[in-house]
Amino acid sequence: MGPGKSLKMKRSLGEQLTQSSRSTGTAYPTARCVLLEVQVPAALVQPGQPVGSVVFDCFEAALGAEVRIWSYTQPRYQKELNLTQQLPDCRGLEVQDSIQSCWALPWLNVSADGEDVRLVLDVSEEQRFGLSLYWNQAQGPAKPWWHRNLTGPQTITLNHTDLVPCLCIQVWPLEPDSVRTSICPFREDPRAHRNLWRAARLHLLPPQGWRLDAPCSLPAEATLCWQALDGGPCQPLVPPLPRENITVNKALEFPLLKGHPNICIQVNSWETLQLQECLWADSLGPLKDDMLLVETRGPQDNRSLCALEASGCTPLLSRASTRAARLGEQLLQDLQSGQCLQLWDDDLGALWACPMDKYVHQRWALVWLACLLLAAVLFLLLLLKKNHVKGWLRLLKEDVRVGAAARSRAALLLYSADDAGFERRARPVPHRAGLLTALTVARLPGDPAGARRPPPRAARGEGGANVPGPPARPGQLLPAPRDPGDGSRDEA
Repeated sequence: MGPGKSLKMKRSLGEQLTQSSRSTGTAYPTARCVLLEVQVPAALVQPGQPVGSVVFDCFEAALGAEVRIWSYTQPRYQKELNLTQQLPDCRGLEVQDSIQSCWALPWLNVSADGEDVRLVLDVSEEQRFGLSLYWNQAQGPAKPWWHRNLTGPQTITLNHTDLVPCLCIQVWPLEPDSVRTSICPFREDPRAHRNLWRAARLHLLPPQGWRLDAPCSLPAEATLCWQALDGGPCQPLVPPLPRENITVNKALEFPLLKGHPNICIQVNSWETLQLQECLWADSLGPLKDDMLLVETRGPQDNRSLCALEASGCTPLLSRASTRAARLGEQLLQDLQSGQCLQLWDDDLGALWACPMDKYVHQRWALVWLACLLLAAVLFLLLLLKKNHVKGWLRLLKEDVRVGAAARSRAALLLYSADDAGFERRARPVPHRAGLLTALTVARLPGDPAGARRPPPRAARGEGGANVPGPPARPGQLLPAPRDPGDGSRDEA
């Protein structure tokens, strides 16, 4: 018999059984599989009567663990023994006083530290314990995230961005058969739920699979939608494909025949959009300018076609002022000629993606043709009105020359000194080209007496008063007085 194991055979029916026993295996500090083989001579076995019992009292297992016992014969008969035994833990009265690790558990407190979270473990200075942070997922086993073996009192700070609803804390003394204390304090924390959606990621699994990766389970549904190139909200596919409850970290299949970059996945939770990804945009390129045609099949082989647009599903042969209605006949021809890609097909209908690039090119070709036609008409009008155009250009040229000459030359005005309105007319006449200069002719020697002479130019003295200037000589050209707005100084 191997070490750490004992075999006891009890008498039955007053007969001493001849037995031989053999066991294989090794004792481990944690639960392992152990094989125990018992041999009894077939001659001593009476049909319908018990032979004896086997007591195996050295199998080590953790508190609260499950032990499975499986018994069979060689050769195997139909009847086998399968038994699962649940071992007691520290809550059982029979072990509370006999196992030291059940006497005192580490005390754990979770408190707020601003936006972060503080974990305070109040234990004795010499006590060694283990601390583990893990994600308690509803589907599958718990996923470890952080683990440390510590000694004495500890204070650990968690960043608020690491909080998720399924984040749990487990602490236990580093002793054999110790009981582990677990708490999940962030299940109702709003920050944890926001962080969970930020950490969720959609992944495409070729050829037709996808997966939602997240630390915790999500109460959400996934649907398919069509994202047009010109932007706008992603339109749910019509007829609607079945909504699918999401199992995180599990591969799911698209109910489609072909992939398309404009087909996206929307993840909704409680009627609120949380995630949207166009997964095929990475493998099939950017969004395309395609029109999605929806074929609906009814009873008696009745079929109808419409184009999915931002305003809804527009019938192709309608009089609506939409892009699909204007190109309805062309889209039908493309569908019948096999130029459209079939994305989905079943008894309810089908989905087709028809390219629209050629219609965009045709539209720009019409615009360029209209521009060329307008230019040709203008050129023809110029040829027909050639003489009028030449005259107009000649007048424009002369007007430009006259204006330039008027701005660069001074005007000479001649007045008679005997005129009664001399003083009024001799004043400078403002002109847009500048100030004009007046020329007066004084009386020459021998002129009749009493002839009027022009008044001398007045000069400005201090304070702005006019000061009479020197008399003009015969034949002298008198400069015009300075304009009040001119800042130049009179020359002597």
